[in-house]
Amino acid sequence: MIELKNIKKDYNSGKVVTSALKNVNLRIEDGEYVAVMGASGSGKSTLLNILGGLDKISQGTYFYNDINVGAMNNKELNRFRKEHISFIFQNYALMNFYTVYENTEVPLIARGIRKKERKSMVEKALTDVGIIDLAKKTPSEISGGEKQRCAIARALVADNDIILADEPTGALDTETSVQIMELLKSISKDKLIIMVTHNPELAMKYSSRIIKLLDGRVIDDSDPLDKNVVEPIKKPEKEPTKADKKAAKKERKKLKTSMSFL
Repeated sequence: MIELKNIKKDYNSGKVVTSALKNVNLRIEDGEYVAVMGASGSGKSTLLNILGGLDKISQGTYFYNDINVGAMNNKELNRFRKEHISFIFQNYALMNFYTVYENTEVPLIARGIRKKERKSMVEKALTDVGIIDLAKKTPSEISGGEKQRCAIARALVADNDIILADEPTGALDTETSVQIMELLKSISKDKLIIMVTHNPELAMKYSSRIIKLLDGRVIDDSDPLDKNVVEPIKKPEKEPTKADKKAAKKERKKLKTSMSFL
């Protein structure tokens, strides 16, 4: 389970401090398929970077099960990512001079898994996402949807607990987007998937939970484990009318004349 308590993230640029996340509290269980939504600059990508150990928190606590991720140094965060996190990016993040097979194989090489074992694992992942026939192709020879399937295969082959997807359908057409979302939905039965998206229709149809951010705060959560995580939005106070001012003045005058000196 992921648990964030009072998470704050500030970015410093000279004397200017920008607060990207403000007092974020979230609990996310294994096996959920969470869509994170919000306007540009709402803190979606910052939240994903913190969950993935790509960025450090400025304040608060971040636990994954019994692991205190928020207290880790860079070396420990690298190990945490390798053992627990897989990423799927909008721009696929494939290496153009590697084949589909070689791109999928990268996480296994990083772990030092032997070549013979890697072969069966990569072939299974490519078969699961439906592109085993493209194994010898390079990214320049395949479509956008096929590139994203390769990126998903690379995430699957690592067999990590958490998959973080940043706009996985952002560069795809409608039909291909649906295919990718169907694929992620099938994967979510065994993995925790947290996905940033701008598409409310796909989020509502495929995810099990939608979290909305605004100005670095959680403003809505469709199925929170903790019912108190959503910070209420303060409405601006109503400007008093002339009648309100007149009534208040009358009340003050009444109090003043009715109270004795003692």
